[in-house]
Amino acid sequence: MRFQGSTMNDKDDPQKSLDFARRQLKGGIDDLDADTREKLLQLRHRAMESSLEGENRFPDWATLPIIAFVTAVIFISLVYIKPNPAPPINEFYEDWEILLANDPLEFYENLEFLQKWKEESIAREKESN
Repeated sequence: MRFQGSTMNDKDDPQKSLDFARRQLKGGIDDLDADTREKLLQLRHRAMESSLEGENRFPDWATLPIIAFVTAVIFISLVYIKPNPAPPINEFYEDWEILLANDPLEFYENLEFLQKWKEESIAREKESN
């Protein structure tokens, strides 16, 4: 590609250099010489072929270390990060007894009174003995 019309004075003035570059870039493919056109077509074909091949971004050797790292992270998180402990078994069974019971709602509303009454009756039995 030949740049015609540029002189030593044009290189000194940045505005003239920019204008010259703009004129050259705005020109069509017909304004290019045959060698430049051929090189651009080869580059274009190479770019199209590589995009169609779908080259892998990772090298072949990188997959094994990545898999090993992910496996190590999962193992460490399973060993050191423990979930919240389950509720004690006694409370679990008490809750199920309440949920499965067919007692009326009034029974649970008066539960505090019944517990107090039971404690008093136990205390009376101890006094009488």
